[in-house]
Amino acid sequence: MSTRKCFLLFRDNPVIAALRNPKDIHDAVDSPCSIIFLLTGNIYNLATMVGYINAAGKHAFVHLDLLKGYAQDQYFIKYLKEKIKPTGVISTRNGLITKAKQEGLLTVQRLFLLDSSAMDVALTSAKKIKPDAVEILPGLVPKLITQVRKELSAPIITGGFIQTEAEVVSCLSAGALASSTSDKSLWAQAEKIKKTQMSLFENKEM
Repeated sequence: MSTRKCFLLFRDNPVIAALRNPKDIHDAVDSPCSIIFLLTGNIYNLATMVGYINAAGKHAFVHLDLLKGYAQDQYFIKYLKEKIKPTGVISTRNGLITKAKQEGLLTVQRLFLLDSSAMDVALTSAKKIKPDAVEILPGLVPKLITQVRKELSAPIITGGFIQTEAEVVSCLSAGALASSTSDKSLWAQAEKIKKTQMSLFENKEM
C-alpha cells in the first residue's frame, strides 16, 4: 500500500524541490512543488522545517544520512514519526530504511550507480529491503533508468545535476516518475513539467 501511495505521490509531482540550505525553505514552500526533500537539518531546526512544510500542506522527506545531532537508531526513527512527522525519509542505509518502514513512514532508498558493480549491489539491496521508492544517482542516463525499471517494481526518482527542463523530461521519458533538483528555476516550472508528464503517460497508454 505504501508503495502505491508513493507511486501516486511522485507521479503527480514530477519535480521535487531538493533543499540543501535551510534559508531556501521559503522559496521551496512558495514554489509549485508539493514534495520537498530535506538534504539538510540538525537537532535545532529539523522540527521547525518539517512543521513549516506540513503547515503549507506539502510533503517533507528527511534525508537521514545528512542529519546532524541525532543518534541514528530505532528510537530516533520512532521519535521522527511521532514528534517531527515528515511524510517520509531518504537514506542509503538498509537498516534505517527498514526501521522507517516498520514505523509506517514512506521510504526512499538512494542508490549511487557509479559502475556496473555498484549497480549490482544497489539492485540486490533494493530488492531485499523493498523501499517504497528509489532515487538513483546520477539520474541523467536514460539507459540506467530503463535498466533499474526492469529490475525493480518500486517507483523511480532521479537526482544529481539535473538543471534543465529537457533533462527532467528525458528522465521521465525513460521511466522515472520524478526528478529531485536544487535548481530553483525548475521548481518554478513544476506545473509545466507535470503537463508534459501527463502527455507522456497518455502516449504510452495509446
